[in-house]
Amino acid sequence: MNDETTSEPKTADTGASKILAVQLLLTAALGYTFYLYQGVLAAQSASYGGCMVMFNVWMTHRRLQYAAELAKVAPGKEVKIFYLAAIQRFVFTVGFFILGMGWLGLPPIPLIVTFAIAHLGYLFNGQLDK
Repeated sequence: MNDETTSEPKTADTGASKILAVQLLLTAALGYTFYLYQGVLAAQSASYGGCMVMFNVWMTHRRLQYAAELAKVAPGKEVKIFYLAAIQRFVFTVGFFILGMGWLGLPPIPLIVTFAIAHLGYLFNGQLDK
């Protein structure tokens, strides 16, 4: 039986796996760099910042898949999901920054630098297929 003839529903491809792979590589490289130059705590902070970005990508991926399924059943309702996802990302990001720098006491520079650079993984989404 051919794979294309199966009747299993196909989820929308958001490219999240490629983005996450690139962000994981960037996070690991930056974590190692901060470890070499500033020690273990800076490496932990950098890893935390990169994981924040990867969590956001994973969460956005789930929301996009849900919105694609919702659009098939109730067109027009998926826009609400996009707005809720944006608000949710913002709240989680602010909360993770407060948790990381406030309660956990992680150094802010490695956390913010890795958070910003790991976002560059979005740029590689379409570039990896070529």
